[in-house]
This record gives sequence, structure tokens and C-alpha cells, in this order.
Amino acid sequence: MSSVDALTQVIQAQAKQIDQLTAQLAHQANELKLLREQAEYLTQKLFGKSKESIPTDDNQLSLFDAPEAPVPLEEEKETITYHRKKSKGRKQAILHQFSEHPVHHELVGDACACPTCETTMKEIGSYPVREELVYIPAQLNRHVHYQHAYKCEGCSQKGMTDKIVKAPVPKAPMDNSLGSASIIAQTIHQKFSLKVPAYRQEEDWHRMGLPITRQHITNWHIKVSQYYLEPFYQVLKEKLVEQDILHADETSYHVLESDTKKTYYWTFLSGKHSEHPITLYHHDASRGSHVAKDFLSHYKGYVHCDMWSAYQALEEAELAGCWAHVRRKFWEAMPKDCPADAVSRQGVEACDRFFRYERSWESLSPNDRLKKREEVLQPEMDNFFGWLRAQPVLSGSKLGTAIEYALKYEATFRTVLKDNRLVLDNNRAERAMKAFVTGRKNWLFSATFEGAKAAAVIMSLIETAKQNNLIPETYITYLLEELPNLEILADSGKLEAYLPWHPTVQARCQKNRKLKRNEQEHTQHIR
Repeated sequence: MSSVDALTQVIQAQAKQIDQLTAQLAHQANELKLLREQAEYLTQKLFGKSKESIPTDDNQLSLFDAPEAPVPLEEEKETITYHRKKSKGRKQAILHQFSEHPVHHELVGDACACPTCETTMKEIGSYPVREELVYIPAQLNRHVHYQHAYKCEGCSQKGMTDKIVKAPVPKAPMDNSLGSASIIAQTIHQKFSLKVPAYRQEEDWHRMGLPITRQHITNWHIKVSQYYLEPFYQVLKEKLVEQDILHADETSYHVLESDTKKTYYWTFLSGKHSEHPITLYHHDASRGSHVAKDFLSHYKGYVHCDMWSAYQALEEAELAGCWAHVRRKFWEAMPKDCPADAVSRQGVEACDRFFRYERSWESLSPNDRLKKREEVLQPEMDNFFGWLRAQPVLSGSKLGTAIEYALKYEATFRTVLKDNRLVLDNNRAERAMKAFVTGRKNWLFSATFEGAKAAAVIMSLIETAKQNNLIPETYITYLLEELPNLEILADSGKLEAYLPWHPTVQARCQKNRKLKRNEQEHTQHIR
């Protein structure tokens, strides 16, 4: 072998080694970049602001290469003044909805003597100095139900068998128990609305003279749920799956008797424009697709959701993706001191622009809103997804994940363009689930699956009552007073009379509008 051939082989070997080292360095550089990105992300999660907002800058670059706004040579300052109409009489409108209890301050005895001649002074009048509200703590009253019996004197005089009729007495939700409808409803209100665990309620009830324990409270919740509320829950479920648009979400939970560390609460609720809004919760040991399939069996409408695989198993439903999730992934990919032309920042700003469009179209009619989406939003989305496809990104990075997520479910994110009743995000389900997340931070867990199921049923009625402008504790009390007196609870026809939008229920349990009426009357009086 000649020296030339030997040198050639050495050069080739060194070139190959250089290529290997270059690839190794590139891999290490990518790995370092991902680790730094992960460190910044975790630092932001631990110590940064939770609000996902970015500072506005009128001079930032446009997403689709639009010309930059001209930079002013000198800083311009503008002073803006405006006149704000002061709301008068609001305090009086609040005070006047309560009954008056006069408190008189008088001079008595020697205090009523004239400081000059010591003659007893004569009262010449009085006038109100101030008004205030006084808090009166809750109290317990003992109601004794007397059943009156009536005898027919005519039958007795005719020598017939005595005819005796007794006045009907409504049934209590729990026999031989200290838990009346109002007390059980109050314990439900404290735990599921105010998020006060049962062991904290014990002390309050003991101070009021009622020696009930946390076991009593949780047992009441389970029993009234099983006896009365679950059949009513099934009626609400039937009404919910008849609606064309739903939202869905899920979160983890802990049940002590469960073999697994986590169980799950699911929520399914009505769309934004539903005439009869319903919010239902469902507890299950699994987060699998069979849960969504069982709950939404043969559902053929739209389902707003994140892109969890369980919802993708709904064969007959059409999914509507959440643009808030798209925005969040781009926001998580924004580095510290993110420049204006960063891809992640431009992705966030594109999503913000879509949401601004929707807010500006809220007052439009449904047909006009759909037309606006076709004329403005659809071309913007076309440009957005086209722009994403042209971006060279590092695989596995936060930005790469955000772009991959948006492109993978592009068709689902475009579903909003098909129906004017659809919305861009799934925030309705996120807010509904937050009610359980807040409670979970206080009562931490459920001991049994029965307790977790009862919590789902009770929370469903509370949140549905809120959606229909009812006072939840009043509505629960009403149900616990009425449902025990129905002969057949499984009769959905009779239970429909207790749905939250029924006129009778609205009249009995609707939120107090007296304050608003007083304010309107006071405003008219001023005018």
C-alpha cells in the first residue's frame, strides 16, 4: 500500500470521527437546551406568576410578516379625562330590603334635667341618626308535628261505623333521626358549597346544642343521596344527553378503600347557550374511555374537551378542541425575557387574537356570528396552521410539543367553525371542575366509594341550581321535603316537576331579587 492510500484512509477515518463528534456535540447541545427549558418551566411553576398573560407592545412583530408599526421619534403623552356617574342610594337600597327594628336613645332620670335650671325637660321629637345591620347567629327551633283526627258525627248518629280521617303529615327524609330536611341541607351547604369538612362542622353544631358527629353528617349525605337524589340525578342525566352541545373534563381524587392511589371525578355539562343548563359529576375508579362511553352512550352531538384519548373513543360524537389548551402550550414554551419575534410568543398572540374576535362578536345574532367566523376567523386559522407547518423546531422541546399538539388535532380545533353555538375553549368544564378541586383541598378524600358517589350527586344538584339562578341550600331543602312524599321515585314524569327550571321551583328557590328591584325603584325616584 502506497503512502498516499494510507494517508487517504487516515483522513477518512478522522473525517468520520469528526462527524461522530459533531453529532454528539449537537445531541448534547439539544439535551442541554431541553434541560434548561425544563428548569425554566419548573422555576416558573414554583415561583412565577400563575396568570398566563404577556405584556402588550404596540411595536412587536406581526405573526404573518405584516409591516411593523412606525416607532415615534419622541414619546407622546396624552391626558385623558372622563366623568363617571356616581351611584347614589345603593347603601339605602341594601338596607331597606330588611325589616326595621328601631333602637331609641333617650334621656332618663337625672340625665333629662336641664343643665341650667335643673327642670325636667320635655321630649319634642326624634329623628334617625344612622342605620346598621346586626348579625343574628343561627338558632335551632323544635317543631312538633301534631296530627289532627276528624270524626264524622253524621255517621255516628245514623248508627254507622265511625268514620275517622287523619290530616296528612309529610314524611321526614330520615326516620328516627336528628337530621331534618333543613339540617341535612345545611350540612350539605357547609360541606359542598362552603367546603367545610364534617369534622369542622361538629364543633359548630355542638355549640348550638346539637350533639351530632361527623359520622352522622356523612351518613346523612350518603343515605339521602341513595334514597332520593340519585333517581333525580338520572332524570337530569337524561335531559343532559338530549342537548346538542356538551363540555367534559376530569380530575383525580382519592378514596381510602380504593385499591389504586387515584380515582377520578368526571364532569359533563351543558353548552354556553343552553336553555336549561345542567352540570353533572360522575365518580369512577378509572380514567379510561369506557367511562365516557358509558356516560354518553350513543351521544351524537358536539363535545367540548381537551384531547384526552377517552373522549376520542366517542365514535358518534364530534369533538370540539379547546384553544385555551393550545395557547397554554405555547405560553409554557416562552423562555424568560421572551423576545417579540419568538415563535412561542407569536403563537400565544395568535390565540389571543382569536379570543378577542369572539368577545367582540358576543352581541351579534347567531347567524351573524357564524358569518363572521367564516369571513375572519377561518382565514386566520388557515394562516396560523400554515405558519406552524413552516416552523423548524427541536423535537421534544416545549415549542415542538406545542406545535405538534396544534397540528395533530387541527381538525378538532376547527370544529368551532361549524356551529354558532360552539365556543373556542372548554373553560366551562374547567370552572365546573374547580368546585371539586377546591373541596378536595379541604376534605382531602372520601373513605368509601359510596361517599364519593354521593358527593358527585350532591355537587351535581348544587352546581345545576347555581346555573339556573337558584339558591342551592334552599333547593336541596325543597327536594328533601318533597321527594320523600312521592310514592314512586323512579317515575321520571313526576320528578320532572322538581327540575330547577320548573316554574314552581323557580318561585320557591330563586335568588332574592329584592335588592335589585329596590335599586331600580330608587334610581327611578332620583330621576
